[in-house]
Amino acid sequence: MNDGTEEPRSNYSSYSDHVLDPEQVSFYRNERGRLVLRIGTDEYTAVNLRLAFPLEAEEEFIDLSLPDGTELGMLERLSDLDPESQQALRDELKKIYFRPKVVTVGKLVEEHGVLNGQIHTTSGSRSLEIRGWRENVRLLSNNRAIIEDVDGNRYLIEDWRTLPKVTKEILGL
Repeated sequence: MNDGTEEPRSNYSSYSDHVLDPEQVSFYRNERGRLVLRIGTDEYTAVNLRLAFPLEAEEEFIDLSLPDGTELGMLERLSDLDPESQQALRDELKKIYFRPKVVTVGKLVEEHGVLNGQIHTTSGSRSLEIRGWRENVRLLSNNRAIIEDVDGNRYLIEDWRTLPKVTKEILGL
């Protein structure tokens, strides 16, 4: 475990050394349905994907590494890849960063510092329980907001300004 006294592990001397050439990168699903990354002639079936800015840039700055922490590099833009690779990577990122969008918010009730209610999302209806909602309801750019419930589930509100006034007041928006 790095306590901050060790030098970070990296094979790169600059940002440009870390960026992968999209012409050399492709993604596809193997016969078992697992995501495969090809960089040049090398193939990897166990790849960790991490977005640098998951709430602000969902298809940009995608870090690729192996399970042991070895960095493979970063893709600047998913759109730079061929269409098949784009779809395979987009599908995988949707699994990793599952974040339903809030369609409607039902009645919200605060009781003993816990906010309870019902929401309807793009993935169906959900019971919502938020403790410390002032910390777990965050404003994002472009009038978006994110809600995190007690189970760590995150729900995106595409435009918090469209919520009813009382809902905005309860959520602190």
